[in-house]
Amino acid sequence: LALFQATSNNFGAFDVPNLSGLTYLYKLDARDDHFAQSLRGRGRDFSSVSLVERTPQSGVSHGATNATALLLNYNNLSGPLPANIGFSKLSYLAVANNKLTGPIPPSIAHMQDSLLEMLLINNQLSGCLPNEIGMLTKTTVIDAGMNQLTGPIPSSFSCLSSVEQLNLGGNSLYGQVPDALCKLAGPAGRLANLTLSGNYFTSVGPACSALIKDGVLDVKHNCIPGFANQRGPAECASFLSQPKTCPAASARVACPAADAKINAAAPEGRVAKDYSSYVVYATLHE
Repeated sequence: LALFQATSNNFGAFDVPNLSGLTYLYKLDARDDHFAQSLRGRGRDFSSVSLVERTPQSGVSHGATNATALLLNYNNLSGPLPANIGFSKLSYLAVANNKLTGPIPPSIAHMQDSLLEMLLINNQLSGCLPNEIGMLTKTTVIDAGMNQLTGPIPSSFSCLSSVEQLNLGGNSLYGQVPDALCKLAGPAGRLANLTLSGNYFTSVGPACSALIKDGVLDVKHNCIPGFANQRGPAECASFLSQPKTCPAASARVACPAADAKINAAAPEGRVAKDYSSYVVYATLHE
């Protein structure tokens, strides 16, 4: 089995097919259905849908998958993302508008040679924004907005040379918006849309200031002095006075070797594509 599409189904509690161990599974599409509810009714969790991993003993357990696309938006899924999901071969990961909790697994870095789009928007993911996301040098869309993520933006995000759409809005991120990240909207990268609204950032550098003027960077509802449409002083002081446990962003970072073909294909201007131009974002607008 290479393709399993079961949108708008009405699987009963005893009719859910077992999709584990499918070596050639290429795509799983089970959006807008009762699939996840049936799984939970049988005591099975999100990782049981199609996620399998290869263990050192060549056994099989839940976590990673050989599928290329995992599209599970709007499915009322709960629980954490599998810790070993990064050992998948996914090019498209879309689990938007669910109830997923816990951190973004550091194993995500292992997808650096395959992942093109990652859509985690509108869940309940928490913990520090992981440094490993910055290793995804082939990824064009990263949307982790509307979660409960915290911490500064890691310096490794300056390595996202292929990213075109980056949304981290609606979280609890803080510190300075890295100028190295904003420079990805120049000749060094492809960034056309950077959303950081609804956080607690306190400063931006000159490259970021230029993006704000150009409409590329959205920093509304933060704590940046002198900027319009920011949070109130009391709200900012209350958040910033709380203990912070996430590691500080390092001054310098070594980026993975860039793909020459991808860099050569970088657009000349910073023109944001329509959502329908992206495989993952299109699944939210059908």
